[in-house]
Amino acid sequence: MVVDNTDQLVTCSMDDTVRFTSVTKKEYSASNLVKMDVQPKHVSVAAGGLALAVCIGQVVFLKDKKKVFTLDSLDYEPEAGAIHPGGSTAAVGGADGKVHLYSVQGNTLKDEGKSVEAKGPVTDMAYSKDGAYLAVTDEKKVVTVFTVADNYSVKNDFYGHHAKVVTLAWSPDNEHFASGGMDMMVYVWTVNDADKRLKIPDAHRLHHVSGLAWIDEHTLVTTSHDASVKQWTLKF
Repeated sequence: MVVDNTDQLVTCSMDDTVRFTSVTKKEYSASNLVKMDVQPKHVSVAAGGLALAVCIGQVVFLKDKKKVFTLDSLDYEPEAGAIHPGGSTAAVGGADGKVHLYSVQGNTLKDEGKSVEAKGPVTDMAYSKDGAYLAVTDEKKVVTVFTVADNYSVKNDFYGHHAKVVTLAWSPDNEHFASGGMDMMVYVWTVNDADKRLKIPDAHRLHHVSGLAWIDEHTLVTTSHDASVKQWTLKF
């Protein structure tokens, strides 16, 4: 689930749909449903009505709640995606351990043969709110942050998780981000110092962390398959 800049809640599900729901109206309309050809597993958004749905074996680019372009016949399995806040680039992380970078040109995604390496099969990814960085989590327990303006060079690698990292979220301050893993742990990292971190052990004791979101720069929310939502107040 993700919320765009027009307060639309954008969700993808195992029912093979991407749905758009107004957060302000709190009403769902069946007309705001987009059927996918195959099951979607990750969705991201950017300003201008842009959305990117990463599905099994294909990537679907949406604009204003309509499918406008599909990437299929890929030579890798896409796992997660992110659209740059400026709307210029769509990044897709694969099970091949690479982040494939596509140029957004009108209603199409152009493959210019550019990719960067993660440490293992990609599990989640997100651009910072200001678009300066791209953070990528992987099955090898690492979070890698790339600097966008420096041709996606590696800014820092973040180590600490004892099991696969499955989710991440950027703080509104663009200086911190949180990651959650199969080890039931949540870390809050500082972009410019890989050794400076806050650790929340046993964030959810019965199951791994499945989702993260920031309410503000000092308030983090975590979800888990233990059927609970927790709110944490952080002091840096």
